[in-house]
Amino acid sequence: MDTRQEDSDKLGAKDQLWGFVKALHPEDQHRITQRTSAIAQGQPYEIKYRLLAADGHYHWFSEQGTPVIAAGQIQDWIVSCTPVDKENGLEEPLKALQESEQRYRSLVIATSQIVWTTDAGGKVDDMPAWRAYTGQTVAEVQGWSWISAVHPEDRDRTAQTWNSAVQHKTLYDTEYRIRGADGNYRYFWARGVPVIAEDGSIREWVGICADIHERKQVEEELKKSEKRYRDLANAMPLIVWTAQPDGTIDYYNQWWFDYTGLTPEQNTGSQWQAIIHPDDLPECLHRWHHAVSTGTFYEIEYRFRRKDGVYRWHLGRALPVRDTNEQILSWVGTATDIDDRKRFEEALTESEARFRSMADNAPVMIWVSGTDTQCNWFNQPWLEFTGRKMEEEVGDGWVQRVHPEDKEPCLNIYLKAFATRQRFEMEYRFQRADGEYRWLVDTGVPRFTPSGDFTGYIGSCIDITERKSNEEALRHRAEELTYLTKMLATTNTALEKRNQELDQFAYVASHDLKAPLRAIANLSQWIEDDIAEQLSAENRRQMELLRGRVHRLEALIDGLLQYSRVGRIATPTEFVSVKNLLNEVLIMLAPPPEFTIAIAKDLPALRTQKMPLFQVFSNLISNAIKHHDRLDGNIAISATDRGDFYEFTVADDGPGIAAVYHEKVFGIFQTLEARDKVENTGVGLAIVKKIVESQGGRIYLASQEGQGATFRFTWSK
Repeated sequence: MDTRQEDSDKLGAKDQLWGFVKALHPEDQHRITQRTSAIAQGQPYEIKYRLLAADGHYHWFSEQGTPVIAAGQIQDWIVSCTPVDKENGLEEPLKALQESEQRYRSLVIATSQIVWTTDAGGKVDDMPAWRAYTGQTVAEVQGWSWISAVHPEDRDRTAQTWNSAVQHKTLYDTEYRIRGADGNYRYFWARGVPVIAEDGSIREWVGICADIHERKQVEEELKKSEKRYRDLANAMPLIVWTAQPDGTIDYYNQWWFDYTGLTPEQNTGSQWQAIIHPDDLPECLHRWHHAVSTGTFYEIEYRFRRKDGVYRWHLGRALPVRDTNEQILSWVGTATDIDDRKRFEEALTESEARFRSMADNAPVMIWVSGTDTQCNWFNQPWLEFTGRKMEEEVGDGWVQRVHPEDKEPCLNIYLKAFATRQRFEMEYRFQRADGEYRWLVDTGVPRFTPSGDFTGYIGSCIDITERKSNEEALRHRAEELTYLTKMLATTNTALEKRNQELDQFAYVASHDLKAPLRAIANLSQWIEDDIAEQLSAENRRQMELLRGRVHRLEALIDGLLQYSRVGRIATPTEFVSVKNLLNEVLIMLAPPPEFTIAIAKDLPALRTQKMPLFQVFSNLISNAIKHHDRLDGNIAISATDRGDFYEFTVADDGPGIAAVYHEKVFGIFQTLEARDKVENTGVGLAIVKKIVESQGGRIYLASQEGQGATFRFTWSK
């Protein structure tokens, strides 16, 4: 209740309810019921009543109550009581209102927080404290303009939160960064509540922006520290856990989940108890409850069930984490797998007789040494191998049986490992009872008591003579392979040289064969020109046929030369646009103007050898034109991306090819029409197939008679 000191003096009453009732005029008792009813319904109210003052007179007062609503619930009430005793009943309320306003403004000025108000719709008229911090002008904060001082990454979220609060008349609570007048951003906590009018509507919004930058920085450091702790915990090869002061476990590292196979959802409450061996659980709980109740160190050995159902021994430990006042903040615990150690301890507790009995029946040679590096015991297989007695072998007697060339390195390895208490493994030749040296692999491990005291070494020796022989055989085989590799490299070099010679021969043969053919063609033309008037039409046709056969033979020679070079002549790779390459092919082929050749727009560009791809397209398009049964034929060229390669398609609407010839057309010298009818060497498709396969692809034909032919080939990317 917001009451002034002078009002309290005038009433002469304290805060106690009974004093208020005694001061209330008897005729106004019923008005208190109105207040109780309004509070019960959560509605604003205003009542007037008379109170007995210290001067012995009753004075009129006006009491107004307004609920403070947050998250749709009434959190508090703001109640004011102002006198209305003057002539017109307004002077004292106005004075009280002015004083209240003055106190509010003084509070705003005095506080270190940014205090703000908006109209009922959430729009700002002015925020002096905001402007003082951000350096904005009045115009720059009015309406929604103030949000320009909010960090760009926070603006959308801030606007959505503010809009939602205004629309639903709920508490406004958020955090965002504000740009100060110095240009630096700091984190602020913004909180606003609606001020409810008498009729239940929102009169205005009142809020604050509190600087929490240092707190956010501390939180960020805490997050980093927490992440470092969790990363460290997850990196440890043991189970790490934490618990609340009352012993409720609230964290496990990743090792726990990997070991138990549980998920975080399955690991709530006391579920961890199901992992403990039933025989160990009562003692585990007893010690844990005692530690939690007394705040003392916790330690126990118990068995944990692994995800495969196997129980393994673990050493559990936990320490309380205390604050400066020695109050427990949390518990930090670990569980270390000691199953191997427990088993080792059990083995050490076995009697010496049982150990010796086992060792003597082992299929390996076993030795034991003390802390003085001297061997003090050998098992029966060792003695049988050497043919000597125990007293002859103990101490350094066994060294006499080591091959002279291996003795020094053998002792060096042994003594170095002994000095550092490390496991060692070495190979050496050891003399058998029959005088033959046999290769042994000797493995030694240090022995320790349960308390960690070093007691010497125990080792075993295995005869690896056969393995050594096999290794020697493998070494000889490796040498043979090395020799064969060199021979293969020499053969490849010779083959490359022969290929070069073959290329040269093919070129010379081509030149020497084509030279007389050109002479025959030229001679036939001269003869025809010289006796043109004496030649009949049939003679002229035969002369033309002669020259055609000569040209065909030249083309055949060129085709054979190309076929022989496919895959043997390396051409550099380059970036090739298939569309541009096809344009070059068409320029070279110069197809009849009546022909329609449709090239897809989405042809790829790839890094490859340009000339082989050029030859493939040139042969396929040339064949489609040459063997078409119409002058106005159509050819379509397209490509499909198949992942590791492209599939190119060259399709025509010509006479087609019967299925029986689909494989035959790719053979060398194979034609489907007489060469006198259609000039053809029968080499083109054979060259195409060889080029495509040399590039790691394949080519196939889809066609039926009378329905055109479609050639598809793949080309690596």
